[in-house]
Amino acid sequence: MFHVKQFPISVPENCLLCDNKDVIKHHELHDYFLTREPFSIYRCPACDLMFTWPRPATHELPAYYKSKEYISHSNKKSDLQSRIYQLIRNYTLRQKIRLIRKFSAGKRILDIGCATGEFLNQCKKQGYTTTGVEPDEQARGYASGVHGLDVADTDGLNSMSASTFDVITLWHVLEHVGDLNERMEQICRLLKPEGYAFIALPNPRSYDASYYGKYWAAWDVPRHLFHFNRSSIKFLAGKHRFDIADIRPMLFDSYYISLLSEKYMNHSLCFVRATYRGFISNFMAGMGNNEYSSLIYILRKPGAKIKAADAT
Repeated sequence: MFHVKQFPISVPENCLLCDNKDVIKHHELHDYFLTREPFSIYRCPACDLMFTWPRPATHELPAYYKSKEYISHSNKKSDLQSRIYQLIRNYTLRQKIRLIRKFSAGKRILDIGCATGEFLNQCKKQGYTTTGVEPDEQARGYASGVHGLDVADTDGLNSMSASTFDVITLWHVLEHVGDLNERMEQICRLLKPEGYAFIALPNPRSYDASYYGKYWAAWDVPRHLFHFNRSSIKFLAGKHRFDIADIRPMLFDSYYISLLSEKYMNHSLCFVRATYRGFISNFMAGMGNNEYSSLIYILRKPGAKIKAADAT
């Protein structure tokens, strides 16, 4: 059983992105996935970033991922939820590659937080030269051993040559990163002048986030250290000399996030409820504000040319 750590009572002194000292408590909630420990979400009114507080020490964070149910590092297919996840994942992998091709004709790709390498394996089959980065040793071993991928730990980013990659992807990874500014500088350094970064993130302004409140599974504290919306991503991108080329939805995320949220609330008929809420979330976003459950932010270096296909 996981030992519940007793964090000292404290409040953040400043925003971890823009250093503004006027931060506001947004939510009080728990780690409903694993430990039941209490955490808070704070919001910075200057850059609109939200972040988890308190933050576990760097050496403590890996323990919060050590669960056989943490599906991003699992390829099990033994239960219905996992089988559905695998089917949807295989479809979305192909969709991700199609999206990348709309923006970049380049074939050198780096996936940061590649987990077990399913996305990079699909890229390799499509003729890409692939490189992965993954902090989890077990997942990294699976990606290299089973798929034959070139995968380094996170420290490997510092030894990679500048202007190497046409595309860098972070699929639900940036929210886990301890130092946003350092990671964005690494991405900027490693991308070619005409390169693109594809960053997928949960969206706290979605309908499902509003409906589930503190039980919204995509808060995922403390594994998710940061919580982004369009405003905070615009600030982050501008600070590190990126333009936002486009923002695209991830339509299936609303269903999966709703399913986990229903379980956290101990509701019966979770699958039915989640299917309904996921549909409503996508419907509400499609009818007006485009605030889908998860969004892909497509960043480009200034001066990068958009392919003609983008205009269609």
